[in-house]
Amino acid sequence: MSPYQAWPFLSDPNHPFLSAVWAVGIHGCIALVAIAPIIWRSRHRLAYGALTFVGGSILDLDHFVAAGSLSLHTIETLSGRPDTHSLIFVAGLAALTLLLTRRWLAAWAVFAVNVAHLLFDAAGGHEHILYPFSSLDGLPWLLCPLGTLALLGISAVISAAAQRSSPARIATERPDALAVG
Repeated sequence: MSPYQAWPFLSDPNHPFLSAVWAVGIHGCIALVAIAPIIWRSRHRLAYGALTFVGGSILDLDHFVAAGSLSLHTIETLSGRPDTHSLIFVAGLAALTLLLTRRWLAAWAVFAVNVAHLLFDAAGGHEHILYPFSSLDGLPWLLCPLGTLALLGISAVISAAAQRSSPARIATERPDALAVG
């Protein structure tokens, strides 16, 4: 992606390997922040933390598809991000997660991790975050930290509510997909 002057944290297309390392690192860290309370209250903190860190960058696999290449240089020089970098796509991923796991907490985690990814990328421009409803190209940079903090707050409320669930319900649920308790 082309560097955007108002958002200095984007990668540099002149250094594709370092850009890829930076993108994985920053998206992983932002993902961890977005659902930190859920991970903290989980029985499997390390595993879910690692899954979250990796999951923070999974959305970027669409760059390789759009470029038609596994070349880091090719994906760094795309004219913009693919339309799968949109809220409608992320909502679809969360709905699919809910359908497959029947766990609201897991669906929220998928949604929050990917929205945090979108907020960071959209702050740099060249992202149609509201596709197909709008051709808005990026977001003000301040929405990235504020939005990530909002996701953190919502995750705190959701994880606290999940932890207050009745012991009988917790005992009958499958101990998988971001079980809290």
